[in-house]
This record gives sequence, C-alpha cells and structure tokens, in this order.
Amino acid sequence: MAEEQNQGLPRVGIFWLWQGRLILHSVVLSKAESWGRFLNAVGHEGYWRHLQRTGAVPAEVEYDSVPRGRVVYDSGSASYYLYADRCILADQKMVKAILAQLHLPDHPQISPDPHYRCPNCQNLLA
Repeated sequence: MAEEQNQGLPRVGIFWLWQGRLILHSVVLSKAESWGRFLNAVGHEGYWRHLQRTGAVPAEVEYDSVPRGRVVYDSGSASYYLYADRCILADQKMVKAILAQLHLPDHPQISPDPHYRCPNCQNLLA
C-alpha cells in the first residue's frame, strides 16, 4: 500500500546502462539517504553486488566498468541533479527514460561527472 502511494512521486536513484538496458534503483525522497544537503539512494558498489547475487548482472563484471550515474536532490537549492557517464548522456532517449522513470520535474540539472566514467570514456580522455 505504501508503495502505491509513492507512485508518481519524484525519486532519486542510481543507474547503469548494461548491454543497452537501463538498470535503475530508486527511492522516494522520504526514503532517501541524507548525504549533507543532498538526498541520495544507496551506493553503486553495494547495489551492484546485490545485482550480482541475484544473477541480474554477471559476477565477473565490476560495477565501475559499466556506464553509470545517479540522480540526487539538493535540499539547499530544491533542485534535482543527474550526473552520468558521457556514454549515457550522449543518448537523449536514455536520459529521457531515466527522467521519466524517476518522475522528475522539468529541467533537472544534467551533467557529466568525473566520478562516473566507464573504461571507454576513460580511454577517450587519455
């Protein structure tokens, strides 16, 4: 019942683009973790291990070798921020899918982040 009440509410979360498929984990703001003034979902590494245990992703693939990103809420500015690997940001359909699944209001801040670089993007910068 509680989850039904949360449908359609804005969410924060983490995501990967694995073999053309969006893998996303999100929570409503009331269930988000507080990281200073930012509201956030769980960390990538721990959730990736969960995905490996359930067989959703291969055990031999590391969480940071796949294009990934996160959406956070800045309570100071009352703004959403989407940070992601450039491989994801280059695909506008994928960005729109992420925004739609998280029920985000119009015009969140969207930006690459040096923290989210898959090996392909790392090689392009070398």
